[in-house]
Amino acid sequence: MIFENQILNYFGPNLIKRDINFISSETLTTEEIAIITEIGLPNNILDFHFTNDISLLSPSEIVIGKVHSENNIILNLESRNITKNNLNYFLAKSLKHLFLQLYTYNHLWKNVIPNKHFGAYRENSNFKKYAKFLETQLLEIDPDLLKNDNAYFWGSLIEDIEFGIVG
Repeated sequence: MIFENQILNYFGPNLIKRDINFISSETLTTEEIAIITEIGLPNNILDFHFTNDISLLSPSEIVIGKVHSENNIILNLESRNITKNNLNYFLAKSLKHLFLQLYTYNHLWKNVIPNKHFGAYRENSNFKKYAKFLETQLLEIDPDLLKNDNAYFWGSLIEDIEFGIVG
């Protein structure tokens, strides 16, 4: 797995690399090990905070971070899914997907909207265009994302933009 240099450069010092000595390399995929130890996870995007304290929650779950509400961000070692607190709050189908989804969301707010790609955000209901852009980009990463979004995390982010609630 190789991320484009532009994505790695985009996050720069916000990529936090971690040590996983306590976890058997048999439990993580080569891709997960590379992301965690060599690339790093983007810190402080949305309310995600990837701490240095990666820990085993159970034989099949690793805590890779927290959200501001102190709920755990979990990598499920059986499904490879990323969830919040438990299996009922789906975030991404893999660590790579989560990384790319966070990039897409953050890039929208830091680059696409300020550069007025679809015009000024608050003018002529342009926020609807930005919401559609985000949805399209997220579905390119994972076509099933919104189907699996059982807690409506990504859907609510798109909807908040679509109705101009955020921004």
